[in-house]
Amino acid sequence: MFKPCNRYLLVRKQYFEEEDSVLSAIALPEGSFKQENRYEKVTVTAISSDVRPPLAVGQEVVVLSHMVEEVDFGQGTIYLVLENHVLGVVEDN
Repeated sequence: MFKPCNRYLLVRKQYFEEEDSVLSAIALPEGSFKQENRYEKVTVTAISSDVRPPLAVGQEVVVLSHMVEEVDFGQGTIYLVLENHVLGVVEDN
């Protein structure tokens, strides 16, 4: 298990299948013209000991997509984001 330090959050990305698939007569390499969202909703799976509330394990938070760091240290890929890159917490009504 990976334990984040220095105000980092360990997060799990949420993947969604594309609903509208358009067939094209032109074949392009996968990922070409990929439109990425500026913001991303992720689930917090672990937090550094110096991260302050209201952030907690199990919460869904919104972050800037380009600030999610993909780290592969030989035991699989993990995703980290700094506490100050969290824009807000998603709460159920």
